[in-house]
Parts: sequence; structure tokens; C-alpha cells
Amino acid sequence: MLVSHRKKFIFTKTLKTAGTSVEVYFEKYCFPEDHDWEMEHAREQYVSETGIVGFRGVDPGDSEYVHHMPALQLKQKLGDEIWDSYFKFSVIRNPFDRLISAFYHFEVSRNIEKYQGSELDYVALFRQWLQTGKMPVDRSVYMIQGEVCVDFLIRYENLLDDLKAVCEKLDVPFVDSEIPRLKTNTRKNNIPIAEYYDSESIDFVEQKFGLEIREFGYEKPNSKQAA
Repeated sequence: MLVSHRKKFIFTKTLKTAGTSVEVYFEKYCFPEDHDWEMEHAREQYVSETGIVGFRGVDPGDSEYVHHMPALQLKQKLGDEIWDSYFKFSVIRNPFDRLISAFYHFEVSRNIEKYQGSELDYVALFRQWLQTGKMPVDRSVYMIQGEVCVDFLIRYENLLDDLKAVCEKLDVPFVDSEIPRLKTNTRKNNIPIAEYYDSESIDFVEQKFGLEIREFGYEKPNSKQAA
């Protein structure tokens, strides 16, 4: 998560939505203008009069600000004056696509020996993993009491255009080539989204992420292919 007092914005970070790439792109505006900023995938908590960068990594220890922290918690720490006056944004993604990405990131890449071999049926393994419910519901990152609490939601499916819109709002440069492409090397991209899902797994996603599907108009995978 980010808070820039220089540019008066707040970024709240969701899981598996290119959130780290977006976070890294904007975090330089949380540091002083003369700061010799360098991109880092992981970062310790940073708090100063110019801004805040939440801890980004595995073990936050006693960090007060961490990535993926709920909006309400962040609002309470910052106070109403800052929360209400700053431009707030986050990122959303089609839950059906997002869960596939989560499977490869949280399960496959972290258990690489278990998932070696071209003969593995990743579709079947994904459906099994889905039933474990290990992907957390993190709508609290951009909702408070069931209501969207940010000013703008970048759609992963429209990432560049929406990032450009945020940059224009904040009066900062939009440079496509400077957007880092992080955590993109584990997924089997040759398998269409619809092939991962059968009727049972579709029902599971709709039960767990129905609010997101309805609120943002996402469609379920093609039922003929997923039957």
C-alpha cells in the first residue's frame, strides 16, 4: 500500500491483480523528490513526511503499514482528513482469471518439485486446489462495510488505459516501458481460462466471489467449454 503526501494519493493493494507492479510504479512519489529511488521487489516499511510505503515481503514483523492491509485499518491510521481528501485507487480482476493466477503463484511456484513434469494435469490440480479455499477474499482492501471506498478501480483487463487515467488524475508521467512486469512467469498461458472450470468449480467461485462478479459485471467462463 502507498500513501503519497507529495501527490495526495492512497493506493490499496489487492492480491494477484498486478498490484505489486502498480505499487512499484507509483511508490517513487512517496519519497522526497531528490531521493535516489530504485525499484525493489521487496521493501521494508517506509514512513516520512512525504509518504508511506507499506512493508512488501514475507515477514512484516512489527511493521505498522503492510501491503494488502484493509482499507478501514488504513483509514483509521491516517485519519479522516487525509483519507477523505486524497485520491484513492486500487486494482480489481475477474475472479475466475485471478484464481488461476493465484493457483500458479501460491501453489505451483511454492511447491515446484511437486509440480514438475509435462504430464501433469494442471486443470485437475487447479480444481482440487480451488476446493481448499486458500485464496483469501480481500475485498476489504477497497471496500468498507460492503461499499467501495476508493475513488477509482483499475481493471486488470484494462490495465494500461486505467493506469494512464490515474496518472493524468495525479499529474504524473505515464511511461508504459517503466511499468514493471512482476510475478508473471509461472502460469501455463497456453490453457484457456474456460478449460480450467467445470460446473462445480464455477459454482464454487460464484459462491465465494459473487459480490465481485455482480458488482463489477464479470462473466463466468463459457459454460459449454466448462461443462
